[in-house]
Amino acid sequence: MTEPKRALVLGCGAVAGAAWQIATLNELQQRLGWDARDADILIGTSAGAVLATLLGAGVSVERMLASQRGELQGCQWNHDTDTGGAIPPLPRLGFSGVKLFVHGLRGEVSPLTAITGLMPHGRTDMQPMTNLIDSVVTPGQWVSHRNTWLIAVDADSGQRVALGRDHADMPANRAVCASYAVPGVCPPVQWQGSTYLDGGIASPASADLLLGTDIEEAIVLAPMASMQMDNPRSPLAKIERRVRRYMTAIVDREVAQLRHAGIRVIRIDPGPQDLTAFGFNMLDPSRRERVFQTACATAESAVRAALAG
Repeated sequence: MTEPKRALVLGCGAVAGAAWQIATLNELQQRLGWDARDADILIGTSAGAVLATLLGAGVSVERMLASQRGELQGCQWNHDTDTGGAIPPLPRLGFSGVKLFVHGLRGEVSPLTAITGLMPHGRTDMQPMTNLIDSVVTPGQWVSHRNTWLIAVDADSGQRVALGRDHADMPANRAVCASYAVPGVCPPVQWQGSTYLDGGIASPASADLLLGTDIEEAIVLAPMASMQMDNPRSPLAKIERRVRRYMTAIVDREVAQLRHAGIRVIRIDPGPQDLTAFGFNMLDPSRRERVFQTACATAESAVRAALAG
């Protein structure tokens, strides 16, 4: 039997979300007898854009797994420092995308997208991430997997852009930084007169961009959503869960659209144990190892349930 035309959608979720996705991808590969690098379309948002780019450049999930475990010799990425830390540096003056707020007043973008436009310019140093991408992709070039789409938001129009599909001239290192440009945390990316922000401010996954393609099956990993929400006591965790419910509703809608279009969806979100490991700050690198180890333990049941659904 031939494999279905399959897309892999990797969502936002910062350092913790990346660790969770790598552990989950490893289990998925084993269950399906499939290599994630063989996906017909790779869609990545923010942290998911980093992973999609690595896959698109030929880096295996096994290699990412070894890096998470500290077993990869000569790894150019420091998991504890290269994402900037749990608390980002003080931002500089200036709105990330004031036009987003105007679009929000007109009802043209979601309230969350509109509010993020009023956040200041982040100042996290993106050079380590650029170095990571440049270690696997020739600087100035795109990945060898041509259908690798990295999702960002145009700060002027408020529209999502699939970099690699809509703007094939942007190099991979810039596109990853654009998709990861979290307002207030990471700097916006300028390219040919446009300003780009993190795609997660519009959608945690952007799985709906597969509508109209010839994809038959979509694997959707959404670290910022959860179909099994817990009820934490911490006030900060409660705030995080409110944001997560908002994100979950977006993923619910996108998955429903795909299924209505006849596309089989294999969706996996973090469960209660994963959420406890995440805590309330997905940016916190000190929780990465805990999140990874927890996901290694929960992935088997999560993937089995998703494949049976």
